Amino acid sequence: MQYLKTLLAVSAMVFSMLSAPVLADKLDTRYLNHKGIEIISTEPGEIDGYVRAVTNQGIFYVSEDGKRLISGSVFDITKPGYENLTEKGNGAVRKEMLADFVDDMIVYKADDEKYKVTVFTDTTCGYCQRLHENLDSYLSAGITVQYLAFPRGGLDSKGGQELQAVWCADDKKAAISAFKDEESYRGNSSCNNPVEAHYALGKSFGVTGTPAIILPDGRLIPGAVPARRLLSELRK
Repeated sequence: MQYLKTLLAVSAMVFSMLSAPVLADKLDTRYLNHKGIEIISTEPGEIDGYVRAVTNQGIFYVSEDGKRLISGSVFDITKPGYENLTEKGNGAVRKEMLADFVDDMIVYKADDEKYKVTVFTDTTCGYCQRLHENLDSYLSAGITVQYLAFPRGGLDSKGGQELQAVWCADDKKAAISAFKDEESYRGNSSCNNPVEAHYALGKSFGVTGTPAIILPDGRLIPGAVPARRLLSELRK
């Protein structure tokens, strides 16, 4: 599909910007592939002998011989508090990869915009419906909300079909509101839409549930975070 090609192009662009000590095509990926893990790009990590790898199933540390995989966070404890080096590095990768999806987003712009967040959403997700019902609280706080699709049950699920109908609609805001309000809506889900690419992007970010909120610096926050708490995260 056209949008999958776009996703691969974005991944290639990010990869070319990073000087990885071990290139993705130099890693021995036999063991990873056997587990269904495909490498999209790599960059230097915080653990000696390991690289940060963006994969089709999330972002991990992979040993340079491709035999070991670590999922978790590395913290710098030499400063006051704890600095999450993993999330900082992963955030930079997510931020770069999101850049090419701006035109695909359903955007609710705050009048007095101070921040923009990107939300992976599913029309069949109760917490996503709650976030959508409270959109005014985010907009009033100066937070612009940008939606991308993430059908939790896969592309053929009810949510997958609904999200494709949303992105095929002429009035996407009306369509997504109808589905989230569980109203009757008839739409076409067979157009050339970006939902499959959104889903693949979310999985590569490590999204496993919805809503998943990506902050401007690329940090990922799971759940329907209230506007006041979200503001405190944005100000960090």
